[in-house]
This record gives sequence, structure tokens and C-alpha cells, in this order.
Amino acid sequence: MAVELFSKLLAKVTPKNENYFQEFNALASCTVSGSKALTKLTLVKDEGEFKETFNQICEIESEADGYTRNILLSLHKTFITPFDRREIRELAMALDDIIDFIEEIPQRATIYGRHTFTPEMTALGQITLRATEKVQEAVQLLSDMKNAERILSICHDISLIESEADSIMRAGMRRLFNENSDARELICYKELYDLFEAAVDGCQDVADVIHGVVLERI
Repeated sequence: MAVELFSKLLAKVTPKNENYFQEFNALASCTVSGSKALTKLTLVKDEGEFKETFNQICEIESEADGYTRNILLSLHKTFITPFDRREIRELAMALDDIIDFIEEIPQRATIYGRHTFTPEMTALGQITLRATEKVQEAVQLLSDMKNAERILSICHDISLIESEADSIMRAGMRRLFNENSDARELICYKELYDLFEAAVDGCQDVADVIHGVVLERI
């Protein structure tokens, strides 16, 4: 009787684990939406269209902040979590960081008065999209450790994509310094390249957290 009473009480004060996965899935979806908008942004030539797409990214970032906040707040209310609280926090923050870096790109471009991007930046935008799609796939599988092998394979795919992004960034930087001697231009584009790289690295950070979560449970 006492055990049954305790179980009922625990059920009342313990949000279901699925709530975390729903929030993670929503947050991962935001990374894909944000990277799609970023890819579009790198192709626009019209300043008005740039601003419109920038606003879309800001809205996505705001939505992502809401999901991240929900996850972090729930840690103070949940007695039982699907995996370690530190891992939950790290995963939420790593996913949110991807969106933050994506939003920072048009913010910084606007500060420098730039509304067009190099071909390599367009390629990096497309790579960011590929990486976030992989991130979304891994997050969607995370609720069931029967998917462990597939999840680990996706994490490896993200590492390969991250390496590809590094190669494209280096090529872009070489071309930038070979073709441009204006210090202000170099500073501007160097910072933008760094932010594109950070967005892809953010996907790698997510993969690292997920990889650790899976390895501890198989």
C-alpha cells in the first residue's frame, strides 16, 4: 500500500520524460529552420529581402530561446530525468548556441554594412543546413536507446561535415587575403567566416554531447 501511494505521489510531481524530448525536438527543428533561412540569406542580393530574411532568423532565435528556457526551468521541477541533468543542460545550451551563431551572422553583416556573401559563405550556409538536419535526426532518435548505433553513426556524419566546413573556410580565407588588401574588408569577412564556422562547430558540440549520452547507456 505504501509503495503504491509513493508511486502515485511520484507520478504527480514528476513530469514525463517525453516532455524533454518534445522540447529537444522542437529546439532541433529551430536549428534546421534557422539554417534554411541562413542559406537563403547568403543568396539574396536585395537589401530589403536581406532584412526580411534576417527578421525570420530573429523570430526563430526567439522561439528557440523559449524552448531552451522551458528545458532549463523543468530541471528545477523534475524529480526524474531521462538522463543526467548536466547532459540535459549541455544539450539544450549547445542546440541554442547553433541558433545564436546563425542569428549573429546577419547581425554582424548589418553592422559592417554588408548584405552580400562570398561563394564560400554560401557553401558554408548549405553545410550548416546539412549539419543541422543531422542534428535533428539524432535528437529525434535520442528517446530510445535501441537507436544507439544509428545515433552514433549520425554523430560521425556530423564530424565529417564539420571537417568539410573547415576546408571550405580555409579556401575562402585564402581567396579573401589573395584578392583583398582593404583592412576593413578583411576584418569584416574574417569575422563572418568565424561565425559560419562557429555555427557548424555548434553542431559538432551537440553531436559530442549526444555521443556521450549514448555511450553511457549502452
